[in-house]
Amino acid sequence: MELLEYLKCNISTNNSLDEIINTFEEMCKTPIEEDLLLNEYGVYDFTGEDLFYYDLVRQYPDGEDEYFQLRVSIMFSPDEKNRFLQDTLWSDDSDKNFFDYIKKSDGYAYAKAHEFKSIDIRIDQT
Repeated sequence: MELLEYLKCNISTNNSLDEIINTFEEMCKTPIEEDLLLNEYGVYDFTGEDLFYYDLVRQYPDGEDEYFQLRVSIMFSPDEKNRFLQDTLWSDDSDKNFFDYIKKSDGYAYAKAHEFKSIDIRIDQT
């Protein structure tokens, strides 16, 4: 829960996308065995309304054959530019630095150039 509190204390709607990613990257320096990082983005209807989600996730075992997912979801109103943007990248899918790699993605370029609607920081369990 300390990691969740760290993110909640250091990320707000006043932060830029780069500041959010840098804070998430700093949080990832706290060692956790068998963790994986995930960056996914796309338009989804999780709340009854379509939104473009740009998610940063740190997944790690919960000790009972499932996983915790510490998630920062940055949400944007859907538009013609983001409607067809969609991708999922796990940190073990590339031998490059994860954060450098995601900063070259189409989702990052979109999210960096547009104002976001809201941010949700939470822990889910698979």
